[in-house]
Amino acid sequence: MVIASGRKATSGLRPADVRRDLRGIADLLAEAFASELDETGQRIIRELRFWSRLGWLLKGLEWFLPPGETFAPGYVWVEGGRIVGYTMVRRFRPGSDGWLIANVAVAEGFRGRGIGRALVSACLEYARAHGGRWAALQVRADNAPALRLYRSLGFMEIGRIQVWRREAWSAPVPSSYPPEVPGCRMRPAWPGEASSLSAWIASVENPALHLFEPLSLLPMALSPWPLGPRWKTLWVIETAGREIVGAAAWIRREGLLTLRAFLASSGTPQHARWLVETALLGIPPGLPLMALTGEEPALSAALLSLGFQPIRTLIGMRCDLRAR
Repeated sequence: MVIASGRKATSGLRPADVRRDLRGIADLLAEAFASELDETGQRIIRELRFWSRLGWLLKGLEWFLPPGETFAPGYVWVEGGRIVGYTMVRRFRPGSDGWLIANVAVAEGFRGRGIGRALVSACLEYARAHGGRWAALQVRADNAPALRLYRSLGFMEIGRIQVWRREAWSAPVPSSYPPEVPGCRMRPAWPGEASSLSAWIASVENPALHLFEPLSLLPMALSPWPLGPRWKTLWVIETAGREIVGAAAWIRREGLLTLRAFLASSGTPQHARWLVETALLGIPPGLPLMALTGEEPALSAALLSLGFQPIRTLIGMRCDLRAR
């Protein structure tokens, strides 16, 4: 592993420097992920370019931040003064012993040289040195080279995330309530049950979704939104005995409405269809929509029947840092 040091170093691996690297990181990410950048990715690149002009200010502020919670935590690989590789590593949440690795990017023309391995290995070493017990990342299911790399470094699959999109023109918005499932009722969630609903979601949620797409906006989803009197943001299916069978929540992600749907093991395709179709009631026409699920067959069938199309599958992977 080559370690570049000093202001004049022109090649090799070194920690990312917020004073001078943000613009180069933004350019690399825009190039490496050009074919798959969604609204979130585009926002991140815009922000990196904006903050690149204030690098010295950010560096000063970093003195007050703990490791893994700075503005550009991670490593870059430099060739001839150009950033051709980057990987971010940060704590899962402040004070956590878990770390997330993201934005693993190597410029075209420099791939296959071990740069990605060196970057990810450096991140794992950094997390371990700062008390990390585990690290996690996500990767596209069709990225075979990256999957081989991560598995060779000790990562194991913990779950999959299916990303869906429905264009405004692709299917009509339901205008009436779908048929009920006997023995169950559909209702809007109550503001006082945020804690119990969070616990239920955690019990049924795919581990990869929990790590990379946490439903941290649940209390906000229970608040009314000014988009029509009939539109509720969080729906629950429960049995006559008050056992929850499914839940669906709308959240805002980069200006798009994104549906998060959850189904208990006792849920059926009929429950899934009822849940998704009810959640769509009252959605203003003409809006593109997103959805995030695990790979539950019943929810996938319901989304497909209502005009959603899968756009990518992400694999969540986790590595035990104590085992190496």
